[in-house]
Amino acid sequence: MPKVLIVGAGLSGLSTAYALKDSNFDIEILEARSRPGGRIYTKKTNSVHLELGATWFGPQHTSLLALVRNLEIPYKQQENGREALYDFRPKGSVERFQIPTQGSPTFKFENGTSELINKLKQESSVKIHYDKVVKSVKFNDRFYVETEHNQFEADYLVISIPVQLIADSIEFEPHLSESSKVLFSNTHTWMSDSIKFSVAFDSDFWKKDGFIGTLMSPQQIIQEMYDHSDVNTSQNALVGFLNSGYSKLSEEDRKTQVLKHFKSVFSNKTAPSLSYADVNWRDEKFTVHEKAELLVPHQNNGNPRLREGFYNNSLFFSASETAAQTPGYMDGAVHRGLEVGELLLNKLT
Repeated sequence: MPKVLIVGAGLSGLSTAYALKDSNFDIEILEARSRPGGRIYTKKTNSVHLELGATWFGPQHTSLLALVRNLEIPYKQQENGREALYDFRPKGSVERFQIPTQGSPTFKFENGTSELINKLKQESSVKIHYDKVVKSVKFNDRFYVETEHNQFEADYLVISIPVQLIADSIEFEPHLSESSKVLFSNTHTWMSDSIKFSVAFDSDFWKKDGFIGTLMSPQQIIQEMYDHSDVNTSQNALVGFLNSGYSKLSEEDRKTQVLKHFKSVFSNKTAPSLSYADVNWRDEKFTVHEKAELLVPHQNNGNPRLREGFYNNSLFFSASETAAQTPGYMDGAVHRGLEVGELLLNKLT
């Protein structure tokens, strides 16, 4: 039975495992973190789910939607209200604006994006080795993949972690071409520039007169914010992105600044917070290397050379950024993950 080794238990890697679940392949996954999901991360605390990674998708994300419907995972439309707050301070004031009617809806998962990861993991029944950081890959008729304390062998290898991270952290023998290494190093990693936060309260004090949580404030700590409440679970929460200028602060210090911003926007009418969490994805060492170059968002995402097969078409790269369809998004991860699964299945015929 031919062996397929997948590096990365994120959405792309698990989509490939799902595509191969009924095949004659022996499949295992190596995951550097102690959890699956990669850049999908739903933190559940104090009976609420705080979305700290990938969250939203739309009707144009056809591969993701088809998978979600096939797995029967519930999702709902993101509600942004009729008005948004714009905080122009310190050079202006806090003002309200009408939100233009959206041409198409935006969706999110009812029980957190991690439900998609958990369902894929369950359906594929794949063995995942956690806390396994790949250091090197050697190919000599078969693959020999080295982690800090282990070696794994395989006939086929799928590397689903961001290619920019690959360029900075994995040694290949025989070496990849210099042009491939340059391309990988110059391929932007989605989420790598983001600080995602979410906070829950015991009341939805911010909802009033058509405003339900949409906030833009380019000069303050909160740059974008949206409602993340759930009537069914009595969850009153907000979610969004923080100003990268606050990346050097600790999570606790960012929490203090976020709650201070709330009080200034809502005239000290805020309620005590029940839960707060944020993730500075630039500091996540399994998302982007600490010495990686800062790149233009989506730079080289979808480049067809990222979808080439290596070592006699037995090695494939499959992170979202490699996808031909919606690269850098959840849909791209699913699209490319399933595509690599099909490429491997064709080798059995």
